[in-house]
Amino acid sequence: MKKINVLISGSGSLYGVAIIQSLLKSDLSLNLVACDTSARTLGLYLAHQAYIVPPAHQEELYLTSVLNIIAKENIHAIFVASSHELAFYSHNKLDVEKKTGVKVFTNLPETMNICNDKWLTVNFLKENGFYFPVTIRYPEDQDKIDEFIKEVQFPIVIKPRQGAGSQGLYIANQYENIHQLLENKQDIILQQYLPDDCGEFTTGICTGTNGRVLSGITLKRYLQEGMTMSADADDFTEITDYCKEVAEVLKPYGPCNFQLRLLNGKPYIFEINPRFSSSTGMRSLLGVNEAEILLRAEVLGETIRQNKILKCSVIRQYSDYLVPTEKIIMLQKGIHMEHNN
Repeated sequence: MKKINVLISGSGSLYGVAIIQSLLKSDLSLNLVACDTSARTLGLYLAHQAYIVPPAHQEELYLTSVLNIIAKENIHAIFVASSHELAFYSHNKLDVEKKTGVKVFTNLPETMNICNDKWLTVNFLKENGFYFPVTIRYPEDQDKIDEFIKEVQFPIVIKPRQGAGSQGLYIANQYENIHQLLENKQDIILQQYLPDDCGEFTTGICTGTNGRVLSGITLKRYLQEGMTMSADADDFTEITDYCKEVAEVLKPYGPCNFQLRLLNGKPYIFEINPRFSSSTGMRSLLGVNEAEILLRAEVLGETIRQNKILKCSVIRQYSDYLVPTEKIIMLQKGIHMEHNN
């Protein structure tokens, strides 16, 4: 088996560290190359090689830097682990792949737009016959607010059309709250509240070329400030199969996460994140190593067989790592770092 050279960009994020740790457990022969904008990010010291790169919003400089790393390290695949870099890789994916032959595990802009804009997400679900929470826009649909409240009843969810986690999300319990929460706001949606009496679920679906589903796992998650801090894996096959159906229509590429709750026993997706998830590391522990699956399927051309998922719970606890100060100083000076992992 040939050695696969993998670039993990934004390697210091929670997702980046989880990708690296997942791949370090793999039986594949791998050379893990991490890059980040700051020398004080953990992923740089867990991988085999480390590089400092400019911020992705400096597009030309960033592209030059990444192409240099691809050439120097003979990179075969890129995992994008920073939400700040997703737009760059989405817009440059085809060009980078054509120039270098690497696999860039991210989505094209059309798919990103559907997922990143919650109004477009709802319309995608509606148009394709999937369950969806009743939703209106503000200010475009402000004349429909009374009718909307009559239909869905309180409480209702108010949140930005774009954004992740619970940032900017409010629950309105009475009419007076609404005008106060919407004052001077743009690009907002008002959405039917989905009950949480059955909990909230996150389903990870990995897809290959043409949206071919490679793996799926559903976790019941327990949140703190929008982040999954604990999760249960159980027999959630019906939810996983439903999200696979959605993925087969959406046809994302790489990792994709569906956030949902149950209404009358049916899965209602309210958010789709076309990227690695904060629960990537949890999934790997439970038997679904998404990064490894993508390399096996898309780089090596292997047939993927779904591993047995452990019926277990995972609790997240942050750890502290010792890093030699001289390594940080060398990276800050722009000196490429090779670790003896």
